[in-house]
Amino acid sequence: MARTNKRFYWLKLPKDFFEDRSIKRLRKISGGDTYTIIYLKILLKTLESNGFYYYEGVEDNIISEIALDIDESLDDVEITVNYLVNKNLMVVSDSKAELLQMSKLVGSETASTQRS
Repeated sequence: MARTNKRFYWLKLPKDFFEDRSIKRLRKISGGDTYTIIYLKILLKTLESNGFYYYEGVEDNIISEIALDIDESLDDVEITVNYLVNKNLMVVSDSKAELLQMSKLVGSETASTQRS
């Protein structure tokens, strides 16, 4: 019987995540708690792809596709993405989005390592 090597990922938030000035500023915007949750949802959605979200053409553009994928309103996702781009936390093109902090925030291990 073939064994599949399942990999588990996790998001590592630094202890001072909510003290980071860009996150503090985001939370102070009207609706900021929602935008912070959207940022976390996008981080979680891109765990397995090292912080990249690839546009698949399901929606008209990448932001609309992210909104659909994470079940959030287009307006809220657009505000969040624009903020993240402005604060150099995200880079967006027509075909992909990259979360620039991901390499510091992700960990993974295989199922066999976890069992050990």
